[in-house]
Amino acid sequence: MEAAPSATDDLNKELEKYKALINASNTGAWEYRLSSESLWCNDIYFSMLGRDIHDFDTSGNKNLKDVWANLLHPDDKATAVKCFSEYLRKPEGMYESYFRMSHSDGSWVWIWSRGNFLREEKNDAIIGTHVNITRHKLAEEEIQQERILLRTLIDSLPDVIYVKDAQGRKIIANPADVVSIGKTSEAEVIGKNDLELFPNEIGMRGYEDDMGVIKAGKAILNKEEFFIDNDGKKRWLLTSKVPVRDDTGTVNRLIGIGHDITARKESEELLNKLNGELNLQSEELSKQAADLKILNEEIRKQKEQELEKAIAQGKFEIASEVLHDIGNAMVGFGSHLNRINRSLEKNNVETIKNLATFLKTQHAAITGTLGADKANALVTITEGIAKAQGDNRVEIDASITELFNIIGHIQEILNIQRQLVRGHSGTHERKPVNLVNIIDDCRSMLFASFDKQGINFKVEIDPGTYVIKGDHTKLMQVILNILKNSVEAMSLDAPEKHITMSMHSDDKVVELLLIDNGVGFDAATGGRLFERGFTTKKTGTGLGLYNCKSIVESHTGSFDIKSKGPGQGAVTTIRFAVN
Repeated sequence: MEAAPSATDDLNKELEKYKALINASNTGAWEYRLSSESLWCNDIYFSMLGRDIHDFDTSGNKNLKDVWANLLHPDDKATAVKCFSEYLRKPEGMYESYFRMSHSDGSWVWIWSRGNFLREEKNDAIIGTHVNITRHKLAEEEIQQERILLRTLIDSLPDVIYVKDAQGRKIIANPADVVSIGKTSEAEVIGKNDLELFPNEIGMRGYEDDMGVIKAGKAILNKEEFFIDNDGKKRWLLTSKVPVRDDTGTVNRLIGIGHDITARKESEELLNKLNGELNLQSEELSKQAADLKILNEEIRKQKEQELEKAIAQGKFEIASEVLHDIGNAMVGFGSHLNRINRSLEKNNVETIKNLATFLKTQHAAITGTLGADKANALVTITEGIAKAQGDNRVEIDASITELFNIIGHIQEILNIQRQLVRGHSGTHERKPVNLVNIIDDCRSMLFASFDKQGINFKVEIDPGTYVIKGDHTKLMQVILNILKNSVEAMSLDAPEKHITMSMHSDDKVVELLLIDNGVGFDAATGGRLFERGFTTKKTGTGLGLYNCKSIVESHTGSFDIKSKGPGQGAVTTIRFAVN
């Protein structure tokens, strides 16, 4: 009868099964007997080191050093031996250790060693496995190196960079983020959300944005937002928050980046303030131009009213009052024009043009700070303001020039009247007037204009009597007006400019002809020359010829102007009845 198998036999069979299972899994197996201090290893144990099991004694006593310890990496040996020794001294739980062992090709193999205590009668042992984890260790070291490089980059950047968990709590915060929060170390902000870090509306805004990104899974990109730093200064960030998903697609993190744009925002505010001031200045210039137009119209109306009053009443007293009133008006108005000129000199349009030029030349630098769209908008706005102010200045200069021309015309009339009213007794009666003398006086007054414009002016008077009864001042006004019209009708680029005034008389009529080679006019224009308010001049009032005809007709005379057409000059004919 066969003897029943002992517990030891059963255990040995189980060990054999265990070893077979280990071999099938391509895992190194080992067994250490405490009583003999011997280490047994399977052939896979040695093959993963590029070695042959037959090169080592796995049967003798106290072979731990030769089979295992001598193959350990110098940097790992002390730790590995200590860990195994401590487990031998107190074999509780599972033995586990990581170390490098020498490969036959000179490289080092990372081993994950695990074991468990096996109690046997007088033959306790520790059995375990060796797994080659070199590939995993190298990958882990590479990941760790990349993590170090990434963290170094994050900590070195001046931008605010942080990572938050699904509850909005910070798990990474670079130094720039720590400083922006007003703390001194990352540990002070880790594990806290924005509600805890910023107990105000800024914290609520940030927390709500975080939860929105995590719940919706949609990024927030380039959002401009502000916060107040420890010094109480308002600072601006261009913030982006991006969701991070796990393997199942669930958002479990968010990455945030904040770029400090405080300098840019301050520059924008300064530029907006400057643009506002420039716009106000432009509006003020436009208002002054409008005021000048209104004043111009008032002067025209005043001149028309005063001239009509003088013509209607025909009295010396009215003429004296007109002289006084217009003289005062001219003094006051001239003073106002001078003040406006001084004001315009203070508004330096060239400064604005220089600013526009500067912005264009610095376009690339500004684009780097503000972005291309805003840089282009800034250049366009500044050039527009410069052009608007330049146009306003041209318009104002034109208005001022027009007003000075009107003042000059009025002053010429005033000079004539002042010469003639001296010595008058206050009554104005029609007396004999020598038309030859009036022509001579008018030629003297306009001599400078003739000479300046290169006009050849001739006077041809036939022998005869040219004395009629009339108002010397008004008749002089008529002659002076038609002469000035001929001067103004001359083309500036005409090669020759001629004005001829001739006069002849008989027993009944004195006829005065004024012939020029000016721009002339068509029949339609000729039919309207004596309409009240009609004028062909940019600065005309439409009252000159109308008043002149009224004066001539009040002297029992006739007044007519003819032209063969544009560019054909004009002929003015005035006839007076001989009294």
